[in-house]
Amino acid sequence: MKILFLILLTLVFSGCSSSEHTAAELEIKYELEQGRTCKTYLADHFLITLYDSEQRKITEKKISCDSEVSDKLTLSVEHDSYYVSVVLRDKEEMWQSYGAAKVDVSGDTNVLINMESYLGGMIFKWDSSDCSKYNLSVFAFDISSDGEPVSAVVWGESAEMTSFRVPCSAGRLELINIPPEPTYSAEVNTYRTSASTQSRIRYEIKEFVSGHGQNKTVDLDEFAEKLVSDMKVTWEFDSKSIESCENAGISKVVASLVAEGIPPISTENKCDNKFAPLYLYDITEHEYTLYLYGKSDSDEILFESSIDAGLIKPGSVGKNILENKILLKEK
Repeated sequence: MKILFLILLTLVFSGCSSSEHTAAELEIKYELEQGRTCKTYLADHFLITLYDSEQRKITEKKISCDSEVSDKLTLSVEHDSYYVSVVLRDKEEMWQSYGAAKVDVSGDTNVLINMESYLGGMIFKWDSSDCSKYNLSVFAFDISSDGEPVSAVVWGESAEMTSFRVPCSAGRLELINIPPEPTYSAEVNTYRTSASTQSRIRYEIKEFVSGHGQNKTVDLDEFAEKLVSDMKVTWEFDSKSIESCENAGISKVVASLVAEGIPPISTENKCDNKFAPLYLYDITEHEYTLYLYGKSDSDEILFESSIDAGLIKPGSVGKNILENKILLKEK
C-alpha cells in the first residue's frame, strides 16, 4: 500500500477572534535533512503556513534564506489544535523540501519539523461556488494505486483514502510529497448533505501520476458527470373558494415523486398560506409520477393531485432545475 503525505487545504475563511480567547506563543522550528542548507538546494525562501482546527488558513509567512533567523518562526496564536506546513522554494516557486506537523497549543509551545526532499504532489481543485450552485456539501475521495486503496497522513493521523470526506467549501485537496512513479486513480462523489447516499456529481480520473518534484493541479470540473436532477414544485389550491390552509383543514403539504422499483422521493412543507415551493433533490433517471398531498394534523390526506412528470434525466440542477406546478384538489 502506498503511503502519501496529505494536506487538506481550504479556502481562506474570514473571521473575528474573540477577546475571551487566550493567546500563546507558538515557536516553529524546521530542519532540512542531513544538515543541508538553503544554499544546498539553491533555494530562495521558506513558506510557513498555519491552519487551525477548523481547517482555516490562519497565517502564511515567507522567510528569506538570507534572513538572519531562517530556521524558525514565532507566532502569537489562540489556544487550539494547528497544522503547520513548511515548504522550501526557489525563486521560481518550485518546491525543494517539505515538512509538516500537527500541534496542540494550550500555552507557549515549541514544535520541530523535520523536512524531506520533495517528491511531488497532486492538487484537486473545484469551484467552491458550485457548493451553492449545485447544492453540494461534501466531496468524498476514493484514491487507489494498483487497485489498492491508498493510505495517507491527514492532520498527523493515518487515514485510508476510501470515501475520504472533504467539505465542499474547501475548494481543494492536496496530496503532498507523493511518489511520482506509481499510477494512481481517483473517483470523487459529491453529496447534498453529510447523511446523503446518492451522489449528485461524480468526477473520475482513471489514471494520473503526480508532479515530479512539483505539484500538478487538476481541475475537477473537467471530469464532471451529473448523476441527478432536482425539481421545484409550486402549487396552489384548485378552488378559489379555499382561501387558507385553515379553511382547507390541512397543516402540511407533501410532494412525492414515484417511480417503479425505487423508493419515493418526498419532501414536505408546513402549510402556512405562503404557498412556498417544495424542492425534490437527487432524482435519478426514471419515469416518474408527481403527487401532491394536503394532510391534516393527524396525517389524514384531505387533498390530493398528481401529474405525469415523465422521464427525468440527469443534469437538471442549479439554474436548470426542473419546475412543475400543481393545483391541489380536495378528495
